[in-house]
Amino acid sequence: LPKGVAVVDYLPAREASMRELFLCFSPSVANFYRITEITPAQLAGFSLLVVTPQTDSDVWPDLKSRLSALLGSVSEKPYAIGFVSMDELQKAEEFFDFPVFPKPATFTQVLEFLRNADQPQRAPTTTAEGHEVVASASLTESSDASSGLIKRVLVADDIKLNQVVFTQMLKRWNIHADTANNGFEAISMCTLHAYDAIFMDCHMPLCDGFEATRKIRQMEGFRFSPIIALTAATTEEDQVACQQCGMSHFLAKPVTLASLRALLVKASLIADRANT
Repeated sequence: LPKGVAVVDYLPAREASMRELFLCFSPSVANFYRITEITPAQLAGFSLLVVTPQTDSDVWPDLKSRLSALLGSVSEKPYAIGFVSMDELQKAEEFFDFPVFPKPATFTQVLEFLRNADQPQRAPTTTAEGHEVVASASLTESSDASSGLIKRVLVADDIKLNQVVFTQMLKRWNIHADTANNGFEAISMCTLHAYDAIFMDCHMPLCDGFEATRKIRQMEGFRFSPIIALTAATTEEDQVACQQCGMSHFLAKPVTLASLRALLVKASLIADRANT
């Protein structure tokens, strides 16, 4: 990004991590707690506007109105991107006029957004879960079956059959998968290898996926890596627990080829192509 990044986040506790992430893409990052703190003159100095709306969706209309007025006040508008919790994602995607991703923000999410920001958009397609996914031309027109954005992942699951089935499904996109039988093994594997993504079973013996994720998030190189929760529990409380320990996405068991593909596309880890 040629100019700076403006991060609007009402939660001061996230300021340091958001600054660290976006400094990977820009020489300067400015943090704001409210959209009203940014003036049009300041906005002109940013290439990207990052917004994390409050969890209370009742305040979203006011935020949307203020954002629209602010962006309309400058001739050269910055890109805009938002991050919300997993349970708010579908509502936010339908409400806001800019791309929205699940929290926590990851390097992969931002990278793919910036790669495709200037690409023409196709009409929305529907995933297996019924969510709409807008795929850019640069991701959909490739005929190379190995054009995935990730090459090596870690699958942590205490059931061998699950490991085998999951590994075979990932081969469809030419993704190599290492396996771990519990959280301790997953942590150990991450000290030996760099992974593009980690699929983490939540409930494993010795060390569960929640504790393993907390440890891995503290390791160099994994602070912003995609860590996908694998669990048969799909309640809102379970999803909150996944988010709180640092997991970035959620995949319900039993995992099917369709649900895995939809998750990989949504997380911008593979190209969204009808024949994959």
